[in-house]
Amino acid sequence: MNSTDITVAVIGMNDREVDDLIELLTTEEMTITRPPRSGLLMMTVKDSFDADFHLGEVLVTEAAVSMGGSEGFGMVSGEQPRKALARAAADALLRAGRPEPLCEAVQNCLTRAHLRQMAHQAADTALTASTRVSFDLMAGA
Repeated sequence: MNSTDITVAVIGMNDREVDDLIELLTTEEMTITRPPRSGLLMMTVKDSFDADFHLGEVLVTEAAVSMGGSEGFGMVSGEQPRKALARAAADALLRAGRPEPLCEAVQNCLTRAHLRQMAHQAADTALTASTRVSFDLMAGA
């Protein structure tokens, strides 16, 4: 699971999943090097002419930890200090690259959350598709 997938998985976790992940991660000695704090991040998007457009500022929460000699950083949208810490701790643990049962358990937790989110998104897409109107068929009526 790459860095983007970890962030997507953690952001989409519900409170129970975040608690499960934090419980797994706190079995290792961890130092919080930057406690969760809120900040603003400029949201830049491309307009229809492929030029950068500053949409505005987005509230984020960031945190940093050190675990087993490896540094981890987490940034999530909104005011979510537990998710930022969970993201940072998962980052530090998985960066260390140690093939341990703990790394496998954390990967499984993140994968389960990601699969649940993808299933939810697929269900939403199917629901939306079922309401699609074909205006070509309506023209002949």
